[in-house]
Amino acid sequence: MSMFPAMQQQQLDVARSRFAQGEPLPEALLPDGLARSWERSRQAGVQPGQVPQYDAAQRARNMREQPDDRRLYQCVHEEIEQLWSAFGGPDWTIFCANPQGVIVHARHSPNCDDPVLLPIAAGRRMAECDIGTTAPSCVLSDGREAIVQGNQHYLRAFEQIFCLSVPLWGTEGRVIGALDITGRGTRDAGLLQEHFRQAALSAEHRLFATLRHCHLLAIQHDPRWLDTPLAGLLAIDEDGGLRAASRLARRMLGLPVQCPVTSWTLEALFAHALPAQQRRLLQPAHHAQRLARADGSHLWVQHLRGPLRGVTAGARLQAHPGVPVVPASGDALAGDGDLQDHTLRAIAQALGEHDGNVAATARQLGISRTTLYAKLRQARATGLLPG
Repeated sequence: MSMFPAMQQQQLDVARSRFAQGEPLPEALLPDGLARSWERSRQAGVQPGQVPQYDAAQRARNMREQPDDRRLYQCVHEEIEQLWSAFGGPDWTIFCANPQGVIVHARHSPNCDDPVLLPIAAGRRMAECDIGTTAPSCVLSDGREAIVQGNQHYLRAFEQIFCLSVPLWGTEGRVIGALDITGRGTRDAGLLQEHFRQAALSAEHRLFATLRHCHLLAIQHDPRWLDTPLAGLLAIDEDGGLRAASRLARRMLGLPVQCPVTSWTLEALFAHALPAQQRRLLQPAHHAQRLARADGSHLWVQHLRGPLRGVTAGARLQAHPGVPVVPASGDALAGDGDLQDHTLRAIAQALGEHDGNVAATARQLGISRTTLYAKLRQARATGLLPG
């Protein structure tokens, strides 16, 4: 089944050939982002009929060697596995590329033998100067979701390919990657977008969990979403300065979308809150606070955890295998046994801080209550908690 009407496919094919020869692109034939990508591809000397290069001049490299790539991999790996279980197949691949278009993780079917999909592997680059217009290249250039289908690709080799990407945003308000699904055939683009958006938000939450020496706060207009990826996240220094804000938090607070926010303070963000409420923002709390905003709206704010320090801090994060641990310099974990012991001690300490409230403790540690109950049984078995 064709992705577009045959006439539109033919129009794109003819326009692409003429465009590669220097003619202008007909108006409204492509979305603006794709038209800009075609222009960059032409400027890079890419020809529509060439074979995809996938940065063939370089060997695929180990993506775990670079700290930023390793952190990105840790944040997206679990999300890609979940997406693959829902949308994977022999003719599809799901992957994440870094800002340079280099793939940090890719998931294929073991039965995949597609010559277009197989080269999409960790360490390979998918840049416009190599393979022309793709959804990841548009996302990394514009910071917006992109769908590229059929002859919307600049290379004819991709004329049967469907490609959808969403951006991943870092703590500094910059795009740090593109989460993508590519394959032969068609899929429900709207359905995929919803799932990939959620996956991107979950990955960004994991990224915020790696910020150690700060408080983490969740904010939402609807308190039911405070424990979900739909919550905005704020990283606050101990002196009340705003260190980072997630893209959802920026929207809720009216902050700039794509630049650092370190000039803001927690007091300025919630200037219309009562003084007592402001004082409690950086204190562990069993319940979220409802704070007034200058425009008359309200936000619910939940203190998730305080600054993480030393081995115990690492152990708290390690209690949840889905949250990456980025050790600070000087941290040392002697071995699996010591790590397990530190993890259980951290959980016991967190439970005490919340007066035995399991739900609040689970929120602070970033784990489910089921996982927490299992850890508590281990702590009791080892004598770290009374039976």
